[in-house]
Amino acid sequence: MDIMTLYNTDTEEVISCCHDNSQNNERLGLDVVNRAFLLCKEYLQGPWAEISLNEFEITPLGGGLTNKLYVCNLPTEHRSNDNERNCPNTVLLRIYGLILQDFKAQIQESVVFSILAERGVGPRLYAVFPGGRLEEYLPSRTLKTSDLSDLVLSRHIGERLSEYHRLVMPVKKDPTFIMSKMFKYLDKSKNVHFSDSYKESLYLQFMQNDVSEEVQFIKRMVLQMQPVVVFCHNDAQEGNLLCADDNNRQNPVQMIDFEYSSYNYRGFDIGNHFCEWMYDYSHPSWPFYSYKPENFPTREQQLIFVDSYLESMYKAVPSRKNDSRWSREFVLKEADR
Repeated sequence: MDIMTLYNTDTEEVISCCHDNSQNNERLGLDVVNRAFLLCKEYLQGPWAEISLNEFEITPLGGGLTNKLYVCNLPTEHRSNDNERNCPNTVLLRIYGLILQDFKAQIQESVVFSILAERGVGPRLYAVFPGGRLEEYLPSRTLKTSDLSDLVLSRHIGERLSEYHRLVMPVKKDPTFIMSKMFKYLDKSKNVHFSDSYKESLYLQFMQNDVSEEVQFIKRMVLQMQPVVVFCHNDAQEGNLLCADDNNRQNPVQMIDFEYSSYNYRGFDIGNHFCEWMYDYSHPSWPFYSYKPENFPTREQQLIFVDSYLESMYKAVPSRKNDSRWSREFVLKEADR
């Protein structure tokens, strides 16, 4: 359900024109501003329930198919540090996009996010509603593709992924989510048509390959080595990794966006992260990403990441240090597949 259908904004208070933030609101559209204002007012209470619409501050943070993001702020005169944990001065409003329109997917993602927030692995959760949520705003920057090869950041990412893989979550334990997604995308790909003749020719050229057999080959290859199953992020690319502005944090990297999180093969999470080194999704023109195979991590770079991953794992679960399936050789072998 789209959040924009959830609220009636026909009251004079809600549709009144904003003065102090009128230019920003006009740019965003009053419909978005009104809903954001109501959500913060109804779910956060405290000073959020006391301010008027013309005092409400909202700034778009970006988004795409997955989410639309907005930073919502209390005006300066209403801010306080006394109760920041329960009544924050700034929140992130997340409106689910196309990927999370399925209601079952929304439920699972909300459950996962809630638990991660309680365990301190993800941002705090302030409210959940049909179509989105209000969450902690983390002062930080999103990593760029070039950051993934930074050795210090790579160690931090390896440590964070290790923490993630130690989670025990109340979702289906069979590692079928990503594989089923792959087969679903395969079925959809067989009935694609493009109005652009160049894109259509590329598509037809690609479909001359026996893609179905390649997918089955991947499945057989993965299952042959009896891979380790853990709770995976499944999308550890730079856009889902933040670097906190706080220099006092031991590990400044924070993982976000858990739409694809599920139990899966450990090697997929690590191998997929290595593949992300080659892709830059900030490319301004079609196909809106660039691919540089020369950026795939060298063995030395892979070892730096994996050693950090395992160091964190051994520290938390010492018994795994003597388990051959938790050796650097086995982990790298899984990632290679």
